[in-house]
Amino acid sequence: MAYELKNSIGFKINQTANKINNKFNNILNEYKIAPEQRATLEIIKFEKDVNQTKIANILAKDKTTISRTLSALEKKGFIQKEAIDKRTNLIKLTTMGEKILEKSQKSVQEFRKDLFSNLEKEEALKLIELLEKINLSVEK
Repeated sequence: MAYELKNSIGFKINQTANKINNKFNNILNEYKIAPEQRATLEIIKFEKDVNQTKIANILAKDKTTISRTLSALEKKGFIQKEAIDKRTNLIKLTTMGEKILEKSQKSVQEFRKDLFSNLEKEEALKLIELLEKINLSVEK
């Protein structure tokens, strides 16, 4: 058996994602919010009729993980849930949630820009396209 880990696309993607998440986590520590929490707030702000299932689908996370994230955000006063029926809640940002998104926006934009600083614009676009293709092949 050959040692193929270093050439594995899954390993490289995971390794890169871990580094990105660690750096992003350090940046967001200033705002006392985790990357997944901020992503959830961004989804709530920009997606229409957001509920737990929709967030789970967008983030490709299980509902239990999203439930914990939403509970943490609710405790911080960043979101509120509006019951639609016994099993479904619409989730909305509070004023505090809007403010934390706004306060962290510049840091997030700089971080996202820095991620692509070693790539040409065409390379960055191609990378996104290739990752989307890989994502589709994993969904099969």
